[in-house]
Amino acid sequence: MVKVIVNGKEVEVSEGSVVLDAIKKAGYSVPTLCFFKGVYNEAACRMCLVELPNGKLVPSCAYPVSDGLKITTDSERLRKTRRMVLELILAVHKMKCYQCARKGGFCLLLDFAKEFGVEGIPVCAECPLHGEDCLLVKGEPCLGFLTIAGCGSPCTREGTPCFGCRGPVTREDVIETAVKRFIEHGVDLRDLHSRMKLFWSSFPQFKHVFDLVLKYEKKYMGEKK
Repeated sequence: MVKVIVNGKEVEVSEGSVVLDAIKKAGYSVPTLCFFKGVYNEAACRMCLVELPNGKLVPSCAYPVSDGLKITTDSERLRKTRRMVLELILAVHKMKCYQCARKGGFCLLLDFAKEFGVEGIPVCAECPLHGEDCLLVKGEPCLGFLTIAGCGSPCTREGTPCFGCRGPVTREDVIETAVKRFIEHGVDLRDLHSRMKLFWSSFPQFKHVFDLVLKYEKKYMGEKK
């Protein structure tokens, strides 16, 4: 057995274990996205980084334990690093939340976005409505496609459209997809504009978002004609 000290707590794990095993045995946790024991453990996402006494950050899912190893699982530096890693992951992640099988409370990216305060994922990721149940499909001018997630989507759970309480997503690809969906489902864009102005006019990023909405409305309405 090997002794490992996790946040000052000593635990024993089998030789050949990784730091993540010691963390779990000590009763702590770190965020993981790519690690599935026995299936995939290539340390690709870097969300599970922990800190060694020498200041080095290592992936807990792949770093081997050694006798007397000391690790820290939570610090300001680690939180900032994990947030940066998550932002990089989301920067290349296609936000097709409306058709994702993990929408409605099963998305780890959404959970981490809430935990680390990262903007980018829309309410559609947490909406429990699928397919023909989607309010947008029913012609409701739901702002969920353009709204920052994190509220648990109470509006859509109660059968009423999202009014955008948390403010707009600023990612251009998300905005473009949203506009395409609005047009596809025949949503009254004037009604949409009114709701955006009513709920978002006080947000600093409102003009940027509204201009992008108009830009893609012009593009896709022209294509529709």
